[in-house]
Amino acid sequence: MINRKLLTAAALALAAGTSFAQDAVTHEQDRSANQEHRIQAGQADGSLTPHETRKLQKQQRKIAHAQRKAGADGVVTAREARHIDKMQDKASHDIDKQRHDGQTD
Repeated sequence: MINRKLLTAAALALAAGTSFAQDAVTHEQDRSANQEHRIQAGQADGSLTPHETRKLQKQQRKIAHAQRKAGADGVVTAREARHIDKMQDKASHDIDKQRHDGQTD
């Protein structure tokens, strides 16, 4: 009886952890897509110069690489997630800064 309860609890914890990890990955993918959209909008409206656009897109490629590397083993650790989140925060700040710096295409 105890073994069955333990197995059930372990299965529920594993399922919850997997769901959480999938939610975190989906959130980061959505965030990356949103940032790419902001870069494209800046390029389209002329608020980003070609140089700024290339630099911001390179930053997005590095984030994508970090996401792939973190998920390569099937587990994104809390440390890896924090690192990616900090990269996303910096990218978001950089996009905003470059779009509002007064330089035009």
